[in-house]
Amino acid sequence: MKSFLAKIFVYSFFSDLIFIYPVYAVMFVENGLSPLQISSLFIAWAGTSFLLEVPSGVLADTYSRKTILILAQLIRLIGYIFWITMPNFLGFLLGFILWGVQSACTSGTLESFVYDELKMHKQENQYAKVLGQIQSLGYLALLFSGVGASLSIQFGYRFVLLISLFSLLISACAIALIPKVQTTKSTQEKQYFSLLRQGLRTSLKNTAILKIIIFVALGQALFGALDEYWSIFATEAGLAKSALGIFFVFYSLSQIAASVLAYRFEKKSVRFFESLFLLNGMLLLIAAHFYTVPFLLLLFLLSFSFKIIDIVMQSALQHQLKSSEVRATVTSVQGFFVELAVVGLYLIVGIVAKNYDYQNAFLSIGWVICLIGLTYLVLGMKRKV
Repeated sequence: MKSFLAKIFVYSFFSDLIFIYPVYAVMFVENGLSPLQISSLFIAWAGTSFLLEVPSGVLADTYSRKTILILAQLIRLIGYIFWITMPNFLGFLLGFILWGVQSACTSGTLESFVYDELKMHKQENQYAKVLGQIQSLGYLALLFSGVGASLSIQFGYRFVLLISLFSLLISACAIALIPKVQTTKSTQEKQYFSLLRQGLRTSLKNTAILKIIIFVALGQALFGALDEYWSIFATEAGLAKSALGIFFVFYSLSQIAASVLAYRFEKKSVRFFESLFLLNGMLLLIAAHFYTVPFLLLLFLLSFSFKIIDIVMQSALQHQLKSSEVRATVTSVQGFFVELAVVGLYLIVGIVAKNYDYQNAFLSIGWVICLIGLTYLVLGMKRKV
């Protein structure tokens, strides 16, 4: 059991120890990609993962999960090879499509693979603890990636990508060394669309819950999608490429701090979080208006605030639900709205930046966030949270 966990932890850590993370958006800009092309890359990435979510679940429930996890890392590795050998739009597109394939094949599969092993050793009651440790290692790896990117970017993007390839290879080897275990837990991914249909019917019957679902989904989408553009924001604001990694270290620390402190905000009203949402839009407007290095500090505050909103409002949503079946359907609906909002945000950034510039794109998103927060405040929510 200890040997299995050690290998899973190595897999998880090196899967996220990807030095190219903090700088790849800047790499696209420096290789001549237009704002609309960059946004289309992100859409292709998210779209591929979304479309393959169900087929990947069927594969993981039918064939060896160990093999699927290994192949997923190798597929992502091939995608980075395209980035090295074809540093143009087509090469980056192929890389993102393969990354989307990897994301879909890993989603749910890793969790079920870990559960199967724990079940075999009659340790399934430790699943939540082990899963938390795996996710914590992922955050830790992202912090190291930020430091590593700052130290290695001086040698060029190809060098940073080669180190990232090496991490993926170690990750795949760690899984390869684990003996095959018997399948006992379904990934549940193949039930996604049936759950989505059921969830939409359930949610539409309760408009108060639907408002929270959309509110949470918009927050997750805006926060998650903007992540891909922060390196462009930082460099255009005047931050040196060598400092981008450190920027992302502090950005990740703000999210970790919010995750630890979020429970302290649980007794706040829904109106408080709607106001906080509006405040986030104002923070982005201020940061984008001045567009200089000192105002990057506002992005850390925005990150902290969005994470608080996400955790507490998701907790509030779960408290409103009555059964585990409803929780599954609502989760599917929420995920669907997140994907729609993410695509919309990518398009807004791409179109505005293409016709004007990135600064105006960030200002536009700031106004969108303000409008969403203000709309929720004006409409009000008549239920207690």
